[in-house]
Amino acid sequence: MFTGENSGTWNGGNIDYYGPNWLHQRRLARKRDQFTCQDCGSTEKDYGKELSVHHIIPFRKFNGDWENANVLNNLICLCEYPCHRKRHSNMVDV
Repeated sequence: MFTGENSGTWNGGNIDYYGPNWLHQRRLARKRDQFTCQDCGSTEKDYGKELSVHHIIPFRKFNGDWENANVLNNLICLCEYPCHRKRHSNMVDV
């Protein structure tokens, strides 16, 4: 009922590929943020799994320019729930 296009957080579908440097940049962001959610302070150890790495300016805004989308200052580590979901539900068109 509230999934896909019916969801308040729907933004045109999922992006499955963030470019060839994504895994490397993701690792660097997690290390830089000391494996800690930057919103609530949970660590990966507390959380029990790897944290999500979130694009502050959404990836889709870069129109496929993965090099600029994946710069470290556009990435932040967040626990998936609730922090990453909150970021997406509070997003406005940037």
